[in-house]
Amino acid sequence: MAFLTLLVACFSCVKDVDLDQANEIVLSPEAAVDLIFFDLVASEFTTVSGSGVTAKDETRLDFLDDDYIQNDLVRADFNFRFTNTFESPLNAIIRFLSPGNGVQHTVVVPIPQGSLEEPAVVDYTEIINEAQITRIRRSIKMSVEVTRHDPSAVAGSLQLASKGFFYFEFQ
Repeated sequence: MAFLTLLVACFSCVKDVDLDQANEIVLSPEAAVDLIFFDLVASEFTTVSGSGVTAKDETRLDFLDDDYIQNDLVRADFNFRFTNTFESPLNAIIRFLSPGNGVQHTVVVPIPQGSLEEPAVVDYTEIINEAQITRIRRSIKMSVEVTRHDPSAVAGSLQLASKGFFYFEFQ
């Protein structure tokens, strides 16, 4: 019986494999990374002269400081989901910063007013293609600055959930 199994395995249909083409294999993996999450209430906003009140948050993108990622990152999609229950519109400015705090890329997201009964939800995606990816490769931090133009709107909150989808081409 073992001889029969060996005989069948040796003469089975197998397509020829050309191992000389191994250097032409390209892998396109993807990675999803959670970025910034917060739930801001009125007391977390600080006063800014003339333009309302502002709150800020920042996170390091340490995973971008890797040779493989620097060489093989070809695209990045950033998703920002804001849920506003303040009865005031807000403005979010998201900046990608270099190690020396130089702004590499900026995303501006206007957020309409909401209410506790009917929150305003903004689901925004910024796509960074291969022509723009150098901006993200040079970044090591991401900051979010939210401005609420009506300081008297104290009831409510602003929630942010953000995620980065990174696409690589390893050769």
